[in-house]
Amino acid sequence: EKGVLVMFSDSTNADRTGFTQSEKVVGNTFSELFGRCAGRIIVTTFASNIHRIQQVIDTAVKYDRKVAIVGRSMVNNVKIGTQLGYIDIPEGTLIEMEEINKYPPEKIVVATTGSQGEPMSALTRMATADHRWVGIKPGDTIIISASPIPGNEKLVARTIDLLFKQGAEVIYEKEMGVHVSGHA
Repeated sequence: EKGVLVMFSDSTNADRTGFTQSEKVVGNTFSELFGRCAGRIIVTTFASNIHRIQQVIDTAVKYDRKVAIVGRSMVNNVKIGTQLGYIDIPEGTLIEMEEINKYPPEKIVVATTGSQGEPMSALTRMATADHRWVGIKPGDTIIISASPIPGNEKLVARTIDLLFKQGAEVIYEKEMGVHVSGHA
């Protein structure tokens, strides 16, 4: 019997020279940003990026902030990741989204979905003032820790524009060190 050889390869970013930076870059940037933010911090990333979510939690703990997880897929992934031991959340760190307003803004980090500007995502609903628990306020810092997937650029730009119009500071450029590719 002859064997079959199959090669599976990730081609995302194959056309880019160099190498993908380490997730450590993002962690260092989070630390710098969290250290200088006086108000509430809202971080959006892919719900499947467990390590990035852990970095958000670790940095929030470092700066004595509570963390609320918002967005169905983010809530589900954090729950499963925690149960499987992939996410470590110190006791007393996590709060429910309904509790956000019980704390001063400088004590809150919201980890949420919507980095691609999806119309029904938590961040987009916040940006359009249509989220039940989280509204954007002047003084909020929104960190978009993802790059737009090709084809989503207009949705992302629209969401960023709406966030700026609500008075938030929005940090979203790859050059800012808030995102590195998950691809080789």
